[in-house]
Amino acid sequence: MENLELEKILKIAKSLAEVTRVNETDMSILLLLLADSKLSNSELAKLLGYKDGNSIAYHTRIMQKDGVIGRYSIIPDWKRMGLGTEFVVLAEAENEERLLEIEQKHISMANEYTLKVGNVVVVRTISGCVVLENIYHCFGDKTMAIIVGRATSDQDAAFYCKNYVAKEYPHAKINLLLNKYKTVNSFILDVDTVKKVEEVLRTESSTDASEVLNELSRLPE
Repeated sequence: MENLELEKILKIAKSLAEVTRVNETDMSILLLLLADSKLSNSELAKLLGYKDGNSIAYHTRIMQKDGVIGRYSIIPDWKRMGLGTEFVVLAEAENEERLLEIEQKHISMANEYTLKVGNVVVVRTISGCVVLENIYHCFGDKTMAIIVGRATSDQDAAFYCKNYVAKEYPHAKINLLLNKYKTVNSFILDVDTVKKVEEVLRTESSTDASEVLNELSRLPE
């Protein structure tokens, strides 16, 4: 890790530590692991100026005990796996009664799926499949469920939305959104994507806005 990148991470860690319940050392460890989860305790110790990895191990154990670190995971390259379409479905309820109906039906379906299949939701489509990543239940100015997932194609995402969401929840207003690029990805600013978008905006600045948006929608994820 380059010194400049390390300095930036430590600066952000200090800023976050001032307004959260996580101290600066723990926050530094967390941000470094977010940047590169393969860093060993000894490597983290060297970056943070500790003698060896024992102190880092102590801090991580405390964070695990306190629930700050819930689990260790990986970030697959879904596109290389054949799930190149990332989508979001917005299911907006007309009123509180309709939302309650949606919630009750969803929980019932989730319990049944867990008992019969497992805890990773895979939905087969005509030509591929959909894998669900997150489902959020939002309350505020509007009440809605937000479904985030991956599909083998745009068409498979549309098939899932029509047949597994719109049909199941006929009283909800359904919108399907296809994500084409991210400038912030899993809490990390994606510098490469920002540069690509910047290039499009610079070269297309004199054209119609709809043409620029169309060009942005074709950016590779």
